[in-house]
Amino acid sequence: METLIAASFDGFLEGAWNIGKVLIGLGFVIFVHELGHFLVAKACGVQCDKFYVGFDVPIRIGPLRLPGAIFKVQWGETEYGIGTIPLGGYVKMLGQDDNPNQAEEEASRIRTVNEDGEEVLNPRSYPAKNVPQRMAIISAGVIMNLIFGILMAAVAYKIGTPIQPAAVGGITYGSPAWKAGWKSGYDLVGFSDDDEDSFFYRYTWDLRYAVFGAGMEGSKAVPFRVVDRQGQKRTSHVLPVQMSNDGKQRAVGILSATNSTVADTTTSVDSKGEEVESVLMPGDEVIEVEGIAISFDGYGPKEKRQRLGWEVREAFAKNPGKSIKVKVLRTGSEVVLTIPPMKMNGPGFVLGIGPITSFQEGSKAVELGFQLGDVIEKVNGVKLDTVGAIQLPQYLDAFDGQAVTFSVRRGSEAEASLVDITVPDFESGVTHLARVPNAVGCLTSLGLAYSTSHLVTASSVPEVKVGDELVATQYVQRAESAPGENIDSELLPVESMSQYWTWFYVHSSSQSAQTTFRTKLIFEREGLSELVEIVPEWVAVEGYFQPSRGVAFNPLMRVHQVDGLGEAVSQGWIRTKQDLQNVGQTLGWIADGTASVRDLGGPVMIIKVAKDEASQSVTRLLLFLTMLSANLAILNFLPIPVLDGGHFVFLTIELITRKPVSERIQGTLSVMFMFLLLGFMLFVVFNDIIRIFL
Repeated sequence: METLIAASFDGFLEGAWNIGKVLIGLGFVIFVHELGHFLVAKACGVQCDKFYVGFDVPIRIGPLRLPGAIFKVQWGETEYGIGTIPLGGYVKMLGQDDNPNQAEEEASRIRTVNEDGEEVLNPRSYPAKNVPQRMAIISAGVIMNLIFGILMAAVAYKIGTPIQPAAVGGITYGSPAWKAGWKSGYDLVGFSDDDEDSFFYRYTWDLRYAVFGAGMEGSKAVPFRVVDRQGQKRTSHVLPVQMSNDGKQRAVGILSATNSTVADTTTSVDSKGEEVESVLMPGDEVIEVEGIAISFDGYGPKEKRQRLGWEVREAFAKNPGKSIKVKVLRTGSEVVLTIPPMKMNGPGFVLGIGPITSFQEGSKAVELGFQLGDVIEKVNGVKLDTVGAIQLPQYLDAFDGQAVTFSVRRGSEAEASLVDITVPDFESGVTHLARVPNAVGCLTSLGLAYSTSHLVTASSVPEVKVGDELVATQYVQRAESAPGENIDSELLPVESMSQYWTWFYVHSSSQSAQTTFRTKLIFEREGLSELVEIVPEWVAVEGYFQPSRGVAFNPLMRVHQVDGLGEAVSQGWIRTKQDLQNVGQTLGWIADGTASVRDLGGPVMIIKVAKDEASQSVTRLLLFLTMLSANLAILNFLPIPVLDGGHFVFLTIELITRKPVSERIQGTLSVMFMFLLLGFMLFVVFNDIIRIFL
């Protein structure tokens, strides 16, 4: 109990410290913006009455009254402080006030009488300065954000920041990346025709944005620059595809890269219903498999490079039915272990093999005569009813090196015929179980992907009959998982079987012992008006094994570190420029209706993501603040009254017409857009809360 309390307290302190770093970082970005206005205003001789991070508006909720400022101090002519409302900041200059209700009072403050008795503006007031000076003051905040964005990124790259690289850790069969011939171990070093090659593009940010952008712009292929395992570079034009029924998610079909350190192991169930634990433990670093050393990643400082998880993953899956010897680093010592096979679990019935859906680039299957829509029915004259779609790849392992004749059904149901295709020297290849919703089956050595028919072809479960069709699945809570806290099953969605929710995914996800939820399967039966619903027991299937051996690995982290200060600044500028382009592109999508404002993140999401980045490292937080600075720079300079961009538009009109825009017009527009911005902010915050908690 004392250990548990200590761990909880340590976790609380770590979380509090990360939140503290985020608040300091966000406050710094706001401070830098306002500092730009302040310094240029002072340089132009303008009197600055206030300099605040946050807004010092008193808050009254019934009898409760909160002060406007958390901290404030008067130094010279300026009051410096931290406001209670943490939604921005401001510099209050003499003669300038965005509140129309105080505009007249402010205007009277700056009127003075000169020696000749004429009424003139106070020379230290903001309106008394010429247009170029006021333009410089207004634009200084944005410029300062850009400068410090570059500097923050430069510091991150000089210290060295760990990033999850845009590298291929695995391939989803049938996906665009698979069709293009990509393999585990490939690196993506560019996403357009004009960006620079780099092995330090980020999987979470740069790759996902490129894929998201392609989806926003319709059927647009991304010119990925790919470096293969041998270091050869080529360009693959890959079109991201829809990954969900609602069409919002798009992907190219790759899994993020991992290192060779064990993150987690899953519990399997043997044929007797007993749980089987893995011999590997979280934290073990696999350094050798079957006498072959695992390679180090080739990029970043040598002393910080990690071993490649994809090599371990391939070695584990090569002979899934055999025990293998591995050497691991465990708490600093080398340990040799024997990892036994882990049996594949099944629900007691088999679903049939579906049509061939796609071929890989350079596919051997195409050369041999396989066609899209073909359905594999027999192998060497033996029907595959008891094998099914899931077990087919491992069933074919027994024919490795032999001539194999596939009998495929070709043509429409009314005109179908069996066609025999012989593979002279069959290679079984390595096949993984993909845990993605649109997963399909694959014969990797032939380069063909296939679906499932969803029709039961064999069953030992009394409730399920041959010919039943699986139409949907639903997760249901295990009765013993949370007594007295049952979840209404109606709150858990029913997923219809489709190209975005497949049996391959359901089957793969059910391999580990679930402590909280079980999978309910829903069937249609010919001649029966009601659906058949069962919650099957998943038990070990003799002769079939899990390629992963129940082991998951940690994400590969590649440290991006540069040597010289000049190179650090150069990389900082590249990072800032790319962030600016992304912000501008996103605003363009929203303006033309391609994207929705519901996809935007507000203050809540900013803090959440910033906390996640801060938990990784301070340098990751710096890169996030660079992106935030780019956002703040562009958004603040939009031509909207109340924002810096709106003031700049008024000044441009004044420069052209030689007279200022009417204060009444400026005031009316400012009030109108102030309420619009406040309403939009409330909408974004509410949308953040919905996305996080629902």
